[in-house]
Amino acid sequence: MNINRLTIAWKEDILPATLNSYSVVFFLNNRLFSAGMLLITFFNFYAGLSGLIAILATVLIADSMGFEKEQLRKGLYSFNALLIGLGMGTFFDPGFVYFSLLLLAVLLTLILSVTLGGWLGKYGLPHLSIPFVIGFWLIVLPSSTFENLGLTHRNIYWINTAYSVGGSELVNFLQAIDGITIHQMADTYLRALSSVLFQNNLISGMIIALLLLITSRIAFSLSILGFLSASFFASFTGSDTTGFSYYNIGANYIMTALAIGGFFVIPSGKSYLWTFLLVPLTSVVLLFMTKLLGFMQLPVFSLPFSVVVILFLYFLMMRKKASGLVLTPIQHYTPESNLYSYANNKTRLSQLYYHPIQLPFWGEWMINQGHNGIYTHKGEWSNAYDFILLDEEMKSYSSDGLRCEDYYCYNKPVLAPADGFVEEIIDQVEDNEIGTMDTRNNWGNTITIRHLPGLYTQLSHLRKGTFKVGKGDQVKCGDVLANCGNSGRSSHPHLHFQVQTSPKPGSKTIDYPFSYYLKAELNSLTLASFDNPAEGDTVSGVRTLTLLKKSFDIPPNSVFEFRYNDDKGTEQVERWEAFTDSFNNSYLYCSQSKSTAYYVNDGIMFYFTTFYGSKKSLLYYFYLTAFKLLLGFYPELTITDTLPLNSLQNKKGLIWLHDFIAPFTNRVRANYSVRQLYGDDAYHPQSLTLVSQIDLSIFGKPELESHGTIVLKDNRIHQFTFRNKKTKIEATCTNI
Repeated sequence: MNINRLTIAWKEDILPATLNSYSVVFFLNNRLFSAGMLLITFFNFYAGLSGLIAILATVLIADSMGFEKEQLRKGLYSFNALLIGLGMGTFFDPGFVYFSLLLLAVLLTLILSVTLGGWLGKYGLPHLSIPFVIGFWLIVLPSSTFENLGLTHRNIYWINTAYSVGGSELVNFLQAIDGITIHQMADTYLRALSSVLFQNNLISGMIIALLLLITSRIAFSLSILGFLSASFFASFTGSDTTGFSYYNIGANYIMTALAIGGFFVIPSGKSYLWTFLLVPLTSVVLLFMTKLLGFMQLPVFSLPFSVVVILFLYFLMMRKKASGLVLTPIQHYTPESNLYSYANNKTRLSQLYYHPIQLPFWGEWMINQGHNGIYTHKGEWSNAYDFILLDEEMKSYSSDGLRCEDYYCYNKPVLAPADGFVEEIIDQVEDNEIGTMDTRNNWGNTITIRHLPGLYTQLSHLRKGTFKVGKGDQVKCGDVLANCGNSGRSSHPHLHFQVQTSPKPGSKTIDYPFSYYLKAELNSLTLASFDNPAEGDTVSGVRTLTLLKKSFDIPPNSVFEFRYNDDKGTEQVERWEAFTDSFNNSYLYCSQSKSTAYYVNDGIMFYFTTFYGSKKSLLYYFYLTAFKLLLGFYPELTITDTLPLNSLQNKKGLIWLHDFIAPFTNRVRANYSVRQLYGDDAYHPQSLTLVSQIDLSIFGKPELESHGTIVLKDNRIHQFTFRNKKTKIEATCTNI
């Protein structure tokens, strides 16, 4: 049992944490990149060994102490320990005292990482490499007093290790590569990359540059931009060599470019511009710190980069309105994923920023006065709506319209727009005669509901004596509150609706979108998500279908098992399990392919947000097929969306080229669409087929990428198909 536990811990925690510690130094999370960095560190054998020992010790301590596993797996607790190990292995001779001090330094670095991470994390800020700098200081400064710890007299480069591995032939080969004559700028850039891992050779720099290019084109271009900005500033100011050493270029200037250009900030033209400006600022801070810390004989290391990046991020957080530079809302650990996912999700993930507010009625109503209305809705009360009902002739009443009862909206149910508590009720104002208004009781009969602290909705001009709830009652979204009336400052029956930040009726309104609604125009429907309808729009809420709701209601611990034939005709079985992470995000996980697909079901829409893992897994094909689904029955409606480009399996060469220009312009799009093809009943189907497809738009020219179907029966997913040029899948879900 203990062996099994250790095996599981190694596969699920220790190995991912160890590998990610190498790549997260460059703000990436990639196995190939990590393996390359691990190899490079062993060009200086004792430095590489010390780095690996430092990581493993940190991971084991953090895991045994019960620290958050997700942070552990990403390498966020251990990458500073790696830098400590590499630094100590580079400057000190190995020995019993050395390794004892290394373990103490590792423990100190972990404590600093957790402590600084918790402190800065409260403000949404990273600790970066500050734990490494402080930890190394505490070793370097007193090192002269440790008689049994000496500075190394070894050649700190890779020649000795190469000789022990391959003899003089390998040494000659590597020296020939390292001695290649290239442009001075290129030589400096490559050696600067290698210096991040405490190296100074072309081979390491070439490998890192190549792996950067393979892993992230944006990161590669940013590393060049950081280098060029530093070079320009050094030439312009005549900076001394202290500020333009290989290590300072790599660990400060290039790291600043990677952090601001595409990691903490969504890559864009403005992020590139600010990168070009912040690198010189980092140079100034570095020169200042070099002079200041030189009195204490302390190396600056990567402290300037950490200080500038943290200060700039906090500076961005203090803005009242985020414009231009956008802080990365969900970290995917590659600039491309951050960019494409943000562009794809900034509308569909509005639930991260807005509490869902639904339309407060059944059926189709028209907005006869919207924001900044003609008659009222002015000034502090400008963000409000007046809703009425119209007939086919666009009239709001029958007969002569002289009685309240003549109006179609009169006495119709008014619904709770979201879950909450009744904060205030006014229920003593009589309805007005048509054409007259009660200006003394402006809002008439009114209810205000508290949904969240600082988030209230107000519904006014209701009919006296029709309230179904009382003050203090808890209400659910869609509950009937009262009936529409004509009380207060109202000349004809209508429903007034507004969102505000305080419970008092008539408080200042705020601009707040409805989460989902359907807009009717020219005998067609359009789905709007987290948007504000305009005056004159005819809108209705989404009516969900039990078949769709139950089929895609996937609570934690749900299990799916699909049988299908692979491309060779061999029957395969793939099993998915549903979980929630520590942030309460839902995801499907396939242990066979080690694939994960995060999803959201908000009661109106089911959609996937992120996929990690094998793009040959069945879960990946389902992710593409069911990317975004409306849980209402609307055969006439086509739901559209865009997929992150990097989520596609094919066209990698094209997408790689596009990555270089993606921060500045988007010329390649992956467009997703889905419609409900048919069901067994025109109104309340018990079975339903959904048809989806993905089109790749290249400079405006669409090309079919893939298509698929999902068959629903008995309130569950019965079958789905996926087809593209290379793959044909037909999978059937079995009951288990």
